[in-house]
Amino acid sequence: MQYLWLIVSVLLGAAGQVLMKWGVGSPKPEEAGWLSWSGVAAAWPIAAGLASYGLSSVFWLIALRKFPLSTAYPMVSAGYIVVMVLGYYLFHESLSPQKWFGAAFISFGVLLIARA
Repeated sequence: MQYLWLIVSVLLGAAGQVLMKWGVGSPKPEEAGWLSWSGVAAAWPIAAGLASYGLSSVFWLIALRKFPLSTAYPMVSAGYIVVMVLGYYLFHESLSPQKWFGAAFISFGVLLIARA
């Protein structure tokens, strides 16, 4: 149950990355400046991504109360794998064998640290 705090923190951080990527890649109306209502409406994925990051930080702080930093921090690298897979499905980014090999190394390392 205590790992739930870490998992939620990692997933919210990954969601924040994906939302911000979506936000910067979305076409915006020509007249939409950042200080206009249309600009704010067009940038909602960026705002949602930042909010997701903020919420991730709250869960991270709770996780830090339950785990040593040397155990908790390496778990953040699992977010790299989540973002890589989401990038493939949502943005049609390439996943080479080299990237999968790297993800396997990260997963193995996280597993080793989690069991220690």
